[in-house]
Amino acid sequence: MTPRIQEAQLTEARPTPALLRPKSAQGFEACKVAYLQHLALRNLSTLSIRQIEQGIRFFVAWLEGKSIPNLHGVGRETFEQYKAELMASQSRRGVPLHFETIRGRMHIVQRWFDYLKRKSFITTNPIADVKPPPRVKRLPRGVMSAQELAKVMAQPDLRTLVGYRDRTLMEVLYSTGMRAAEVSSIEVQDVNLEKKVARVRKGKGAKERFVPLTTPCCRFLERYLTVVRPELAQGIRPAGNNWLKKYQTGGNLLFLSAYGGHLQACWLTQLLRGYLTSAGITRPISPVHGFRHTVATHLMESGMDVRYVQVFLGHANINTTQIYTHVERKSMMTQLKSYHPLEKAGNRLRPFAAEEEDDD
Repeated sequence: MTPRIQEAQLTEARPTPALLRPKSAQGFEACKVAYLQHLALRNLSTLSIRQIEQGIRFFVAWLEGKSIPNLHGVGRETFEQYKAELMASQSRRGVPLHFETIRGRMHIVQRWFDYLKRKSFITTNPIADVKPPPRVKRLPRGVMSAQELAKVMAQPDLRTLVGYRDRTLMEVLYSTGMRAAEVSSIEVQDVNLEKKVARVRKGKGAKERFVPLTTPCCRFLERYLTVVRPELAQGIRPAGNNWLKKYQTGGNLLFLSAYGGHLQACWLTQLLRGYLTSAGITRPISPVHGFRHTVATHLMESGMDVRYVQVFLGHANINTTQIYTHVERKSMMTQLKSYHPLEKAGNRLRPFAAEEEDDD
C-alpha cells in the first residue's frame, strides 16, 4: 500500500469535527446549543435561558419518542400532533396543562425554528404557521384587598434587622410592582430617595425602566440604608455548613440575606409565603407576584390610565396590562351609585303614574 493511498484512507476514517460538518447534518444537541449561545449573547437572563432549554428538551424528547432522528423529519403535521398531545397532557398534580403553558412550549419551539432557518440549519420553517390554542382572558389571581395587604405588612417584627428588611421589601414591592428577579437584583445605586424613583436595570427581556417610590417606601428605605443594611452586610448569623460560601457576598445589592449575601428570588418566595400564612390568608396568592397584581389592580381601580400602568409594570404589550382593567363588583356598584343618573335621582324618579296615586 502506497503512502498516498494509506493517507487517503486515514483521512476518510477520521471523523469530521462538529463545527466543520454541514449545518444540515448536525443533530438536535448542536442546534440547541447554538441557539442557547445566541440567547446568551442577547443578554437574556439565566432563568429565561433555562426555561427555553427545558422547552426545547421536552420537544426533542417527544421527537425521539416518535423515532424522528433529525430536524428534517419535522413537518407541520408533526407539530400539530405535538400540540394535540400537549393539550391532552396533565401536570404532575394530575390536572390538564394550562393553556399558557401549552402556548409557551409551542412558542419556544417556533422561535427556535425561526433561528435555525435564519442561520441555514434548515431551509424552511414548516411549523411557523401552526397556531397555539386561543388565549383565554382571566382575572389575575391573588389580588389582595387593602385590609389583607395591611395585615401582611404588619407581620414583620420591626425591632429586628431581618424584620425591618422584610417590611422594607414589602414596601418596595407594593410601591414599584417589581418582579421577584428584579427586586432581588436591584442595587443600592439604583435607588434615588431625593427623586423618589428606582431604576430597574435587569427587567424582563433585558429592558430598563424607572419606577416611582411612595413616601412611606422612601422612609423605610432611608432607615434601612443607613442603619439596617450596614449591619446585614457584616453578616449577622454566620452558621451552617455552607455559610462561608454566602458570607458577605451581597456586594452592592440592595436587599441582603442574614449572611450578608444575595437574597435570591427563591428565598423571597419562601420568606413572603410565611408572612401570608401568619396573616391568616389561606387562598392562593403568589408570594411575590401577588404584590405586583395588587398594586396594578389598585392603580386601575383608582383611575390610572392603562397606558401608564403598562409603563409602570414594564409590559411590552398593552394587551398584557388589560387583565388589570377588571373592577371588583363591590367597587363597580359603588361607582355606579355615585355616577349613574338614575341612581343619583333616587326616590325623586317617578317612572309610573300608579306610584303617584298610591302615594296619595
